[in-house]
Amino acid sequence: MSVFEFLSVAVSFVLGLAVTLVLSSLLAAFRNRRRTSMDWMPFVWAAYVLVYQFQYWWAMWELEALSHWTVATFGLVLAIAAVLFLAGGLVLPSGSADYPDDLRTYFDEDGKWGVGALALYGIVAILGNVTLFGSKLLSPLHYLLMGETACALAVLMGRDRRLRIAATVMFGVLTCFSVIRATTFSY
Repeated sequence: MSVFEFLSVAVSFVLGLAVTLVLSSLLAAFRNRRRTSMDWMPFVWAAYVLVYQFQYWWAMWELEALSHWTVATFGLVLAIAAVLFLAGGLVLPSGSADYPDDLRTYFDEDGKWGVGALALYGIVAILGNVTLFGSKLLSPLHYLLMGETACALAVLMGRDRRLRIAATVMFGVLTCFSVIRATTFSY
């Protein structure tokens, strides 16, 4: 077993739990749909989180090319997965016990912190690209990630609903471009 294969098990474990958490939260929302006032925004952000969880899991194969691993590089790779776990765990409520009556209120109070975790993901992903692959800090992919981070921060800190809607839509547009740019479609 190579070092990459050994380390990828831990990262896959965290990512598997992260995906399960988002899907379980979607299931909990469905089960509570009759007694909860729904809002579209947390569901859109949950979809964004899933996109990044799957994209990161797929991109893990690129790490196989690394010939040297340290505790720091492993920690960085694991930290990215952990941030995606946090994003998925916060953006929607999980479980049916004490499910909120209003998803908009939940998102405004707690779910927005999942969006904040996605902002952190953008920063850590750039750090990972620079550290692990020697990417230039100022590159087209990193400009997209910086734009996504700015949009996520606007949702996290903004109070105006129209600003949050615009930032949510813009995040989605930037995500489409960054995921396409970052993804190797065949290995």
